[in-house]
Amino acid sequence: MQKLLPMLETANLDRIVLLGFGEALCNPHIKELLTELREIDTRIVLVSNATFLTDDMASFLASLPLDELYVSWDDDIYGVDTEIRRGASAALFRNNIEALVAKISEFRINRPLIGLQIVATKTNHRFIPGSIEYGKSIGIERFIVSNLYPYSAAMAGDVLYDDYSSKKIKLHKLLRHAVKRSRLTVANQDIHVNRRCPFIEKGTIFITAEGDIATCPELAYTHPAFYSGKQRLHTRFILGNINCNTLEEIWNNKEFEELRNKFEYYEFPDCSFCQHPDLCTLRIEKGYDCFDNLTPCGECLWARNIIICP
Repeated sequence: MQKLLPMLETANLDRIVLLGFGEALCNPHIKELLTELREIDTRIVLVSNATFLTDDMASFLASLPLDELYVSWDDDIYGVDTEIRRGASAALFRNNIEALVAKISEFRINRPLIGLQIVATKTNHRFIPGSIEYGKSIGIERFIVSNLYPYSAAMAGDVLYDDYSSKKIKLHKLLRHAVKRSRLTVANQDIHVNRRCPFIEKGTIFITAEGDIATCPELAYTHPAFYSGKQRLHTRFILGNINCNTLEEIWNNKEFEELRNKFEYYEFPDCSFCQHPDLCTLRIEKGYDCFDNLTPCGECLWARNIIICP
């Protein structure tokens, strides 16, 4: 962090977003880190599952202040048992988020925007309208409903966008009343749409805990993915590390520039039209696509607005 902070201070940043594949509030030094980040003249956005939103943490986040704080919840907001977030408690979540909203309401100026992010699935879609109504009733200002990214075969069977049956669950129809009455953003479910990279267009860089630089969370780690129900290997594509080079040097290196240029005309295969994705041995076994790209941008769900982030 000590190497990164001076780089962030001199960069022309629109915002800093703390999200990833873990929980930021687990960091034992999170208060110190957020205090240092707050010194930078840019917007600070935090995404949390609210498990660690104690009264003390809520007071700290409210007074810092953050610009935006999104909490995530995917189960029945009034349920006893949780199907998606195993071991979690809806009652504890409600208690934590209500305490946070109460703390923030004490501030007349510089109040953080509070948002609720929900990942929609076949399992939980029926609970989403109730979660939004609950959020509105306690003072949550913005809502984001994304789709599920399938990292496993079990997840692949629970997605709402790769379904061509006559009984397809349509999120926009399910949430049409909430859209009219709330600041609600709902993800796309049609996989056959024009693609555009939200990360490249915004000039985003993603920094891992080890200091590795990627363009987005998808390219930061090697992981399995189930695209159209077929298992793939999505290989990490790292463009540098802040322990070796500055952000400016990494941004201007040849490899990063060549990758950004590919998005001018989106020079990646459109894998949604592939008739035999199960035969794509390049992607499945070696991580390449049929245009010899190492990055899995031809299968990107963010580029189709199917997966959305704050």
